[in-house]
Amino acid sequence: MNIVIAGAGAVGFHLAKELGAEGHSISIIDLDPDKLDRLRDRLDVLTVAGTTTKRSVLEQAGTPDADLFVAVSDQDEVNMLACAAASTLGVRRTLARVRSSDFTSDNPLVDPVRLGITRFINPDEIAVDSVVALVDAPGSIDVGDFAGGEILLRSFDLSEKSKLCGRPLSRLKEDYAGMQFLVASIQRDGAQIIPRGEDTLEVGDRVFMLMTSETLPTFRKIVAGSDRVQRVVIYGAERFGISVASRLQKRTNVALIDEDKARCEQAAAELDDVVVLNGSPNDVDIQGQSRLTSADFFISAGRNEEHNLILALLAKKRGARRNIVVTADPDLVSLLDRLDIDAVINPRLTMVGRLLRYARGGRVQSVQKIGESTAEVVEMVVRHGAKAVGQTLRQLKLPTGALVGAVMRESEAFIPHGGTHIEEGDVIVAFILPGLRDQVERLFARRGGLHFSDDSGGADKKTSKA
Repeated sequence: MNIVIAGAGAVGFHLAKELGAEGHSISIIDLDPDKLDRLRDRLDVLTVAGTTTKRSVLEQAGTPDADLFVAVSDQDEVNMLACAAASTLGVRRTLARVRSSDFTSDNPLVDPVRLGITRFINPDEIAVDSVVALVDAPGSIDVGDFAGGEILLRSFDLSEKSKLCGRPLSRLKEDYAGMQFLVASIQRDGAQIIPRGEDTLEVGDRVFMLMTSETLPTFRKIVAGSDRVQRVVIYGAERFGISVASRLQKRTNVALIDEDKARCEQAAAELDDVVVLNGSPNDVDIQGQSRLTSADFFISAGRNEEHNLILALLAKKRGARRNIVVTADPDLVSLLDRLDIDAVINPRLTMVGRLLRYARGGRVQSVQKIGESTAEVVEMVVRHGAKAVGQTLRQLKLPTGALVGAVMRESEAFIPHGGTHIEEGDVIVAFILPGLRDQVERLFARRGGLHFSDDSGGADKKTSKA
């Protein structure tokens, strides 16, 4: 496909990197020539310097011949206007990154269809979903929801205290008979492994598990030793922190801390069941009022990146069981992963997987990138006429490095086995190692071409939950 990306920031770069690796022709527009120079040095893309709402610039980038136009600058209004202009030039599918809930709520201020925008996508809402999912599954590092939240991806690290260490996967199935889960992959010494029944879990492994939603309470007990989170402390009474607090306030005790009095007053007016504290998490009185030392989670989501990191590390030392850092800097993600940080959320990077879904057309319902690796968990609908229809998974002979880990059929989610027949309309969730995606997707797509999913305009609505 020919794809034009408006915005050469972190989202634009990572999206261009992923799509370029898949063989698409990419053009990128940005006002900043320095950003374009850095991007051009690292990727094989066409770059155009200029404003994304100017006809000559759009035409120079090849917009009239584009199959998809994605606007991901930091300005909502510019993204919307750029998509509207691209639609006028003939692009059928346009995606606009917006951060204001005025445009992504159930009653949006602007109808995207009238502007020629296929879909609004809000990175903060996607990231809030991820944070809530991490709280719902203590001990998890990677989270993803598929098939409307009926199929879950959760990962966790094995310590020497884990009861799972030294046990073959076949034994796990016996010990937890009747529970719908599957160890889909193991990350060990930097390599991603699709395991077999005789493989044994080892200390230091990062285990990726697919499960049905009703299995989540059992997962909590296996990984965290408890199925209930009793207290969450959030630092940062910004839009993001307030959104997380709002989502969590009905299910657990939540305290929200910020040094700015005006932000605290605004948060208190919006939140009914949250303790809002004006001060610093480093203050002994604030620690006592928030009960920080007994918190199950400390979520650091303030304005200052370095301050967030320091507060999260100190919270862990003071007794908080787990910490989550929210960062806008993608370069910090790999750094924080090496410190005593349980999870790192980057709203910009969490958005890339959602954008990939729409860039790939109807074969893919959703995409979950796995950490820093290039492995993916992909959700697909089995189309009429696909090779997989009527065959068992064993008969399909999936390539080594690919695994169908879960299936949603009508209203039932289940973990398949080699003798499971694939039916038209099934939603399958597959774990795929690098280089195998096209080969796997072709098994479940319609023969003779792509089927495009519903491109009706609107906000990018969550299919589940984080």
